[in-house]
Amino acid sequence: MAASLRAEVLKCFRCLHRTRTKVFTNDQVAMDAARLKINSEFRKYQRISSQEAIAELIKLGHQAEEILRTSVVQVTPTAENTFRLHITKDTFMHNNTPYRG
Repeated sequence: MAASLRAEVLKCFRCLHRTRTKVFTNDQVAMDAARLKINSEFRKYQRISSQEAIAELIKLGHQAEEILRTSVVQVTPTAENTFRLHITKDTFMHNNTPYRG
């Protein structure tokens, strides 16, 4: 594997782990599960030698990081039948169309 491609793989790996810690702050169970999933996916493909395949997997990793960063939110219970939604600056907010009757 070329040195620049190896650096890109490591950059993607680190980026996914940084995002994991931001998204799952104060949720050790989710943080551990995400860590195991990221590590297992990188191990599963570590024997790939085709530069095209590696570049495609890096692209997939960056897409997964973006989805994790923009689409996953934490919800914590605050009282009975009441929850707090933790929205970050990166959370994608859909523009809802107001319906008028």
